[in-house]
Amino acid sequence: MAISAAARSQNTLSGSEQSTVAVLLDIVERCMHASRSEWLFFRELRVGTGRRNGNVQRLDAFALNSLPHTAMKRVCYEVKTSRADFLAELKHPLKRRIGMRYSNEFYFITPAGLVEIAEIPAECGLVEAGLAMPEDWKRLIGRQAGFFSFDPDTRQYCMIRVPAPWRDTPGPTWQLVAAMLRHQRWELEERPPSPRAQQRLPFE
Repeated sequence: MAISAAARSQNTLSGSEQSTVAVLLDIVERCMHASRSEWLFFRELRVGTGRRNGNVQRLDAFALNSLPHTAMKRVCYEVKTSRADFLAELKHPLKRRIGMRYSNEFYFITPAGLVEIAEIPAECGLVEAGLAMPEDWKRLIGRQAGFFSFDPDTRQYCMIRVPAPWRDTPGPTWQLVAAMLRHQRWELEERPPSPRAQQRLPFE
């Protein structure tokens, strides 16, 4: 599923590509960051409150562990749905600078077989996610190099193919804190409230 040059230059994705990205992030969040009491998971996190070089600085996904004994681990994810997009990323490593700066681990998320292990930069890791039949999962599981998960009901799988090395990085800046708070406020304001549960009123 190649991304057109025009789309890359405008930093935009087609509808089908956006859908694929959303599905992959759904799987990773459910499999690796499901505990809401432990993890804060942000999608399309805009870093800071301003613009740099005319472009908004965004992270595809950013996970923050809220437990002190984990050193409040921070994981950044960059989703790639085509080889063209991935290879373009390799040619411009500075694009990862923001994600690397704020995270302890940096992962690419791709469908199975999109990239080779040897292509992953030494400072990054690789997560593969998608859908598979049970018989296919038995074949795929031999590819994992760490965490793996498979849900036979939804056929969703997620596995770490290349563990990302831990990097000690400075704590978040106030810009990132402001961005995360603004992101949460936006989600709360945009998401409609749950309908109130109907109750049967007793009549005397």
